[in-house]
Formats: sequence, structure tokens, C-alpha cells
Amino acid sequence: MRSFLTSLAFIAGTYAQSSVYTDANTGITFQRYANTEGVSFGIAVPQTPASDFIGQMVAPNNGSGYAGVSLTPSMTGSLLVVAWPNNNSVVASLRETSGYTSPGVYTASGLSVSPIANGTFVNSTHLAYTFLCTGCMGLDLSFAGNSTSITLGWALGTKAVTNPSSASTASFAYHDGGSEILVLLYLAQPLRTTLRGLQWQPPMGLDLEAQPRTQLAPQRLLMSPPLCPIQPTTILLLELDGRDHCGRSTMAWNDTVTQYDVPSMAYYLTTASDTSEYCTDVASMAGCLLGGGTMVNALMFVRPQEADFNDKWPTGWKFTDVKASADKLYERNPGTTLSSVDRQRYDQSAWNILSPFFGSIGYKEVDAIQSPNEKTQVFSHPPWDIQDGLRAGPVKSYLPLAKAMSNFKLTLNTKVVRAIRNGSTISGVEVEDSTGSRQIINVNPGGNVILASGTMSTPRILYNSGIGPTDQITTVANGCTGVKLPSKADWINLPVGKNLRDHPIFTLTFNTTANATSMLSTDFLSPNTTDIDLFAKGSGPLAQSGQRLNFWTSMNTTNGTRFFQGTCNSPAAGQVRIKLYLTHGATSSGVLGITSDGATEFTTSPWMNTDADKTAVITLIDSLLAAARNSSSLTPSSTMSGASLVSNYITGDHFVGTAMMGTSNDGTAVVDTDTKVFGTDNLFVVDASIHPDLPTGNTQAIVMVVAEHAASKILALGSSASNSSRTAIPSKKSPCRSAPTAMSKRPSKRLYRF
Repeated sequence: MRSFLTSLAFIAGTYAQSSVYTDANTGITFQRYANTEGVSFGIAVPQTPASDFIGQMVAPNNGSGYAGVSLTPSMTGSLLVVAWPNNNSVVASLRETSGYTSPGVYTASGLSVSPIANGTFVNSTHLAYTFLCTGCMGLDLSFAGNSTSITLGWALGTKAVTNPSSASTASFAYHDGGSEILVLLYLAQPLRTTLRGLQWQPPMGLDLEAQPRTQLAPQRLLMSPPLCPIQPTTILLLELDGRDHCGRSTMAWNDTVTQYDVPSMAYYLTTASDTSEYCTDVASMAGCLLGGGTMVNALMFVRPQEADFNDKWPTGWKFTDVKASADKLYERNPGTTLSSVDRQRYDQSAWNILSPFFGSIGYKEVDAIQSPNEKTQVFSHPPWDIQDGLRAGPVKSYLPLAKAMSNFKLTLNTKVVRAIRNGSTISGVEVEDSTGSRQIINVNPGGNVILASGTMSTPRILYNSGIGPTDQITTVANGCTGVKLPSKADWINLPVGKNLRDHPIFTLTFNTTANATSMLSTDFLSPNTTDIDLFAKGSGPLAQSGQRLNFWTSMNTTNGTRFFQGTCNSPAAGQVRIKLYLTHGATSSGVLGITSDGATEFTTSPWMNTDADKTAVITLIDSLLAAARNSSSLTPSSTMSGASLVSNYITGDHFVGTAMMGTSNDGTAVVDTDTKVFGTDNLFVVDASIHPDLPTGNTQAIVMVVAEHAASKILALGSSASNSSRTAIPSKKSPCRSAPTAMSKRPSKRLYRF
């Protein structure tokens, strides 16, 4: 069990709005955050901020617990103000968080917390601690007083405090709740207060409407809640999976984390004890749990280069257009090339062997996070989607923010079957629960439906909605899924399922005489005590994914430039392995169709079906093999060649393109540049299926950039003209006799209703 201060974001991290509040007991006006659990924290700073502020913490009182506020959002290296009841009095202490242990007393001179009597008390239901924090602003462990906004963390524990009468020797057990708080300092600063010992002059009133509105963050789809009042809209997220935060697949050696949270497990999920996260009705591997593919991928977070957008994306989606959206994403979900909190790298034999090899053949070392545009003859420590030693991604960085919004609802165990169409308008969606029962959920008047089911599954929903090639819709009509299609006259003929693209991966394994000592799979599946203890501090080999070196290069050919990515590790002692991807610039494509029982299938394979792609792959593999044979550290098999490997590839499962974006309904595109499906008024698609081109690396980062940009596009459109007034209508279970028994475990289907 982890002790007191785990990552505040890990324990259901959420952002929330703050508001102005005047405390009747002290007369002090605070910028205050409050939640539904009875926790609140307020802050007041002088009109000319220096180093002191007044804070007020209120928390439920069970007689023995505690409450704490971290002065940064980080789990380590932060000042923590913690308070607890001791009989009828409040005891408080200023601590420094240093890891997953009870935080120690902060002893630096000039810093202290002092109670303000009128605002500090214990009653039968709550604890209140109002205090002057002297010298607390402007430190590395805290926030700057002149900040426009700050993010703080809180922790709440119900277990007894050890030595509760002593502010210096008390210690704390694991906390039960925690979150992140967004406090707007620019709203707190105008409070006309003057520090005089422990007395502040009564503050003036604050007119919110007089504050500069340009400082308020705009509302974004599934991003942080708006800092201005929430607009009168509702958002419903429908998710097939029944596990909120994947809670049932915990680790045998630490039951506070799941197999999806532990970064090192990213390479071993297909062999883990629970593999129910994978979909069973799609043409290739896909994640079938809350978070979809972002929860089961190998954690590669390759920020897209400018060419990934500039080459084939339409006007409005070039890199200069999406850059602001990319910056928003990276601010919240940045990725890293150094994931261990202790700033150490572990199990580095593959790096130690391959980095000098690539350096010897003209490649240079870069940081892939900091230099996303350098994608020719470069290598880097792997860029991972890891934060605080845990898997990052939208389930950690976006979903909690949405769940904090009063107008957001998440519904689990719900599969989206089709969109209900009245001509061009979507009036509702038909859904199926885990028992197979179906019903219709109506869209609010003026509402929109956004499909985010992925390249493998969004086409299924579109086919079932009468949208796509006639032959695929006919398969649905003649199938056994019980889907009710619109009349044939209302079918919308669009190239759904076409332009399917993926990264093929070629594996090159080398023997080496260098010191290649690789950690075995058992080191990750059944780790030793040392690595478990390191992980509890956000560090060690368990806080890394499986790659040890990445490289990129490109090749100019007669029909364009092709890019390649390599991910490398040491699979066993005396060996290193390169997984070589053909990426941006590949010309091979395929087609995704649907079967009579409702699963998607490849009707045309998307890999290596052009001679130009084959020639490029053979050329690059042969050049790498030639360099290895001339090196002193790598020994390739004598029979290995580009020609022998070009047909021996595995799928990248980085699919894009089956609902491709375009500027017009010319027979090549499914959605317009606002991501709206052609021929409809209020049906949108926001997932990898709309991407018209493969990126230079793994798809996770670029999909999230596109989602940020799409959100701004959709919100700019405003409401549609939907006028549905139907109520929920139950419908019958699918009559398919040949459907597989595991069909209830289907892909994550994400739909938003505004």
C-alpha cells in the first residue's frame, strides 16, 4: 500500500472552478475552490504580492483524519499545508513532499504557518483551518505570487494521524481522496488587503464582471471546464467498457495500480492474466476499455513533425493552423524522454550499444520531445506518454477534467449501434447494453453527435446508420444484427472504409559481443522488492516502457519522400533488436468492410501493396545491414536481407483514414474540415479515421492534437437544427445466431451529445 502523498493526479485527479467567497467569521474574501465532498480551499493575497498569503482549508471531520493542500500540482518537491483535529483543537504543519512516504516537516528559516483564530475551529461535522503562510510564495516548492493562475493539489484522509498532538512528529497514512484545484490568482489579487501581523484589513468587494474576460480560458470539448459560467449544454459520453479507470486489473504486487497504469507492463499486456481489454469484433487489435488504444499501446508519444500535416491535410489543418491546439495538448500531456522521477535511466544496454552505432553512420542524438521536426538521421531516448512514473494519456489528463463538469455524464457498459437519422439530421443514437438489450437515446434539440470509436469501429457505426458504400450498407441490410437502416433513398454514399493505412513493422535482430544484459519479462511481471520500492517513488525500470532507443530517417524517391522510424531494445542477453516502421509517405492503402454479423474486416490489405513501398523498405534494410556488418559491435544473420524481410512484417495497428477528411464531397472524403460527415447536419467524427495521411511515428500524439483542434472547430459552429422529441424506445436483441460468444466485449464506442 502506498503511503500518504501519492500522485495527486493519480487519485482521481480533477480540475475545478473557483469562485469568490467572503468568510463570515474572519471577514476575509477568498478566491475559493469547493467540491461536493465538503472540501474547500480559499486563498487571498495582497494587492502587491510578495511572499505571504492567507489560506483557508475546510474539510469533513471524522475525529481522526486530516486534510492537506499542496502548493504545486506535483506529487514531489512541493510545500504541503496539512491540518488535523486533536480533540477540540486544530493542529497544523508545513511539510515537504518528497515521494510516496509521509511528508517530512519543512524546516527552512523564514517559513511558517500561523492560525487565524476566528477562522480556525473543529465542530461536529467539519474542520476549518485559516492561516497565514509566511514566506510561502515564490519558491521552487510553491507558486509565484504574480502568477496569473495556479494549480494546487489537495489530499483528504480518514485514517488516524500518528502522534496527533504534535505538529512536528505527527505522520499520516494513505489518503482516501485527492484532486487538483485551479485557483485564479488574478481574481484574488485585487482584494484590497494589507498585511499587519496576523491582521488583514477587511477586503473590498470584487466585481467578477469587471475582470478582463480575455484572461478566462475558453470552453473546449472534454478539456478543462470553462472558467466562465458553464454554457447550458449537456455532454453524454457513451463507453462500451464497464470499468471506470480499469479498476479490476490490479497488480499482484501493488493493488493500488492496474496493469495499464504501470509503464513497463505496456509490453506485456497481451500475455497478462487479464486480456479482456482487447476487442473481439474488429479486423485487427484494438483497445476495448475506457481510454481505448491509449490504455493498451506501448506508450510511444511521437510529437508530429510539421510535414505530417503540411503534406496531405487540407487548408485549415496545416501545421500553422493546428500549432495552438498542439501547444494546449503538450501543456497538459507533454510526453517525456526521461520518465523516472529520480531522473535516472534503467536497463540501458541497448542504448549503450546502438547509440554509438548510429552515431558512427552519421545519425545525431536529439530529444524527440523537444525536436519533433528532426526526423532524418537522428536518434533519441524513446518519447513516452508517462507522467509521475505512471501511464499518462486522456484517461488521466482529460477525462477527470470532464467529470468535474456539472454538465458532463459518463455512461459505461453501453455500445453505440447506430445514429438515428431523419434525413440529414441525427435525432438520436441506438445503443446496446451488456445484456444485449437496445434502446434509443435522443439528442437534445440543437445537439450534435460525435463519433470517436477509432479507425476500426467508426465505420461500423456509419454503415449501420446508412452511410458508406452501397455494398457495405447492403451487407448490413442482409445481415443478422437486427440493425434498422434508413430507407434506401436516404442512404448516403460516402467512401467509408477506404484509404485505410497502417505502419508495417520489420524486425531486425542482431547478435552482439558488447555487454548486452537485458532484463527478462519475469523482471516486469514478477518484479523484485527493489524495483517495487522504486516504482512506489515513481522511479525505476517499472516506470519505463519497453523501448530503449528510437531513431528516424527518410528517403527521397521518385514518387515522394518516405520516412522510417525504429524502436530498439535488447530482447535477451547478447542480442539487440530493431523494429523498423515504414511511416509517413507510404503509398500502400486498403479497405475496411463489415460482415453480416456486424464485425469489421479487411476487404483489401493496407500493407506493402505498392512496388515503391517495397523498394524503399528493401533499400533501407540493406543499408542498415551493411553498416552493421562493417561495425565491431553488431552481427546480423548472414541470410538476413531486405529482400528476405520485405514480406515478413507485422502490423503496426496504427490505423488511419477510414473516414477521411477532405474539402468537398467529391467521392474521396467522408468528413469536411469541421469533421462533420458530408450529407448530415450534426454528425461528426473525431478519431484517427479522419486522418488523410500516416504520421512519421506512432499515432497517439497526433490523434490527440487533432482532437484538440477538432474541438475548437466544432464549438465554433454552434448548435445544429435538431428537433427530436422522441422518448427512449426499447428494441430487440441482435438475432445473430453465428455471433461469437464474446461479442459483448466490443470496442470502446465514444459519443458526445451537446
